[in-house]
Amino acid sequence: MTAWTHALTLGQFMFDVAVVGGLLLAGVALRRYVAFFQRYLIPANLIAGFAGLILGPELLGWLDFSLERMGVYVYHLLALTFIGVGLQGGMEKHSRGALHLGFIQIMTFLLQALVGLAVVLGMVYLVDPDLVPAAGMLLPLGFGMGPGIAYTIGQSWEAYGFPEGGAIGLTVAAIGFLVAYFTGIALVRRGIRRGHAALVREADTLDAATRTGVVQDQPPVAARLTFMPGAVEPLTVHLALIAVLYLGTYGLTRLLAAGLTAAGLAHEVPTLWSFHFILANLLAFGLRRLMRRHRVDHVLDEGFLHRITGVLCDFLIAASIMAISLRIAWDYLGPILLMCAVGTLVTYAAIKYVAQRVFSDYPFERFVGIYGEMTGTISSGLALVRVADPELASPVAQDLVLSSGIALAFGFPLLVVINLPFTAFGGALTGYGVVAGIVLAYLAFVFLLWRRFGLRREKVMSF
Repeated sequence: MTAWTHALTLGQFMFDVAVVGGLLLAGVALRRYVAFFQRYLIPANLIAGFAGLILGPELLGWLDFSLERMGVYVYHLLALTFIGVGLQGGMEKHSRGALHLGFIQIMTFLLQALVGLAVVLGMVYLVDPDLVPAAGMLLPLGFGMGPGIAYTIGQSWEAYGFPEGGAIGLTVAAIGFLVAYFTGIALVRRGIRRGHAALVREADTLDAATRTGVVQDQPPVAARLTFMPGAVEPLTVHLALIAVLYLGTYGLTRLLAAGLTAAGLAHEVPTLWSFHFILANLLAFGLRRLMRRHRVDHVLDEGFLHRITGVLCDFLIAASIMAISLRIAWDYLGPILLMCAVGTLVTYAAIKYVAQRVFSDYPFERFVGIYGEMTGTISSGLALVRVADPELASPVAQDLVLSSGIALAFGFPLLVVINLPFTAFGGALTGYGVVAGIVLAYLAFVFLLWRRFGLRREKVMSF
């Protein structure tokens, strides 16, 4: 509950918002005018985050912000983002392509967990017995689930004697972004040159808006007015609803925490608070279902929800990189780099192998999309798809978005399991072995479930 009790003045909050906002504007300008960022489609939020990291207190010291406060913002922005996702209600839609991609995502999570554990446990036995093996479990959180979850779960381990967890999770996530964009763009361009992309034959056919990030001609409509501005600003209603749901998340989490304490399970309370984003998502999704049932969901506009969620994600990603402690990252540099390198290779090989054998339509586009998402976020996956499919004429982008709901549902048990070494084994090495066994069994279960309900083997489509 540290993030809820962190002392913060209004002046500090406004200063931090201004700093992150200024860096985001600088990121927009750099994307607009610097060819390097255009070539690799680096988003403004990523540019802003790394600029803040360089200019911040641990390097140049030109910007005097608090790493701890940035971590607090990451914690809260994560839940607010999940509320925005839940209100959109997109998880109710499905297609066979989305089903396949969702199963591939969750199986990649599990493979990354096994790789991370194997690498760090190997280093514990062979190199440094003082390493905390839990660092290995941050690989799937940082690569597959993003910086918000990596920080929130990692930071909750502070209560169990691993105070570096949040910072390491953010570092892994930052490396994942670099992997997604730099290796991802290289893979896409190579695939296009070799003729693997179905809808584009030249590697440099992106329109100016996609390259620079600035729309100049015929900008698309961002949202629809579901209320008359004379009565109430529609954006106000959407923001107020998200705020009320977050208040409900806080109340529900406190209620559950009191129940755990009364049941003699007070040691589980820190883990519960780290899962607040799951409760937030469920509350939002439940409210959307309730509104649909009573036919009042027309007051919610998908455009507004997408824009609000996008704003939250931009600030979340920038703040998550700015919150990285370079001192802690340096102390764990060897394990971090090794597990990220091995994790990248395994992620690439596994996704490519499956995509070649499962998809008969747009296998290359699906491969690069899921590869980008499983090393970065959904945004990086969509950016790579956009290079291979400039007009988004294929169903891949839509399937990638819809598949996230399937992966989220199957990913929740993993978030519980990775806490077992602390909550059930007191940090003993035995606990990590048990977790590895559970993850392996869950991987087999998910694969069998996939074969039973969705998998149809196709001929190999080489790329």
